[in-house]
Amino acid sequence: MCRVSRVEGDEAAPDGGSSAVMGGMVDCAQATQLELAYLVTSDGKATVKVRGELDIATADQAYAYLRDVVDNQAGPVTMNLAELTFCDAAGLGVLARVAGHARRTGRSLKLTAARPSLLRIMRITGMDEAFPEVRNPALSIIAWPRQATASPG
Repeated sequence: MCRVSRVEGDEAAPDGGSSAVMGGMVDCAQATQLELAYLVTSDGKATVKVRGELDIATADQAYAYLRDVVDNQAGPVTMNLAELTFCDAAGLGVLARVAGHARRTGRSLKLTAARPSLLRIMRITGMDEAFPEVRNPALSIIAWPRQATASPG
């Protein structure tokens, strides 16, 4: 069973309410949890903070929330993924769907602070095409650990 709750503040919310800081918490079972919150700056830029697990249990609610943020912001939307601890295939699908929705509606959506493990899977699956800002030349080469050589003698 999933529960979605929102916490509101002062300015415009994606659902037409009145909050500058809008949060959503998707709590599924006891082990899986995702928190989404966004802040809109005075110049119209929105940043969505993603914390927890973006997976099959939270994907539908996360997509609906993120789509609403994109739809209701005139300025660019940035998703800060620094606290995203897990992302499965359904979570990657959410990111791809939100990116496609933003592109179709002429809006800007960017990712920041993604963990190396997420960047790697995005590169492997080709999702870095949807989010060119996550491309990192250092990740294109897998550095294998050097083998220790036994010194003679």
